[in-house]
Amino acid sequence: MATWLHKLGESRAALVHTVWAIVATIMLFGGMIVGYVIKPVEYAVQEEEDGFPPALCTRVIDGDTIVVEWMGNKERVRVLGIDTPETRRTRGLREQAELLDMDPEFLLQYGDIATKAVENFVLNRKVRLIFPEDEVRRDNFGRLLCYVEIQGMDIGERLLLWGHAIVYDAPHPREEAYLLFQAEAQKQRRGIWRNL
Repeated sequence: MATWLHKLGESRAALVHTVWAIVATIMLFGGMIVGYVIKPVEYAVQEEEDGFPPALCTRVIDGDTIVVEWMGNKERVRVLGIDTPETRRTRGLREQAELLDMDPEFLLQYGDIATKAVENFVLNRKVRLIFPEDEVRRDNFGRLLCYVEIQGMDIGERLLLWGHAIVYDAPHPREEAYLLFQAEAQKQRRGIWRNL
């Protein structure tokens, strides 16, 4: 009996994981379609020979933090200008839920969805790290603080359009455009804004 219950628990966990993977994939492709309908902002991207070399994304920690191999080093990167829901039940999740006046468990689901979307988009692919004013910056945890682009598309912009992120409450060069993307997601009730 215990073995049967154990197998049932494993199969339910596998089913939940599969459902989340399917949802993340649908959201990813849905976001790509939205990207064609809503013209993304075209940011000035430096040519490779004038700017920083590309980085290889080797791990996705969550929707706004990735690990890259860049200029001979393994670096953690905090995506500038956005905040995605937490993926664990932490104080940060409670703070996000309070700020947005949302149920923490509801947000937790979108933490997983945002993470899967970023994995599908950048994991094991070359990305561009875009530093404002071409100045390499780090946050208080030593992570690189920059925009992340793949094939000219801004990851933060996409997450905002899909409703998988909010604009981070700190000034940055793309803040005005990011607020417009967030407003569009709210208007269309996408992602975390679906219950507005």
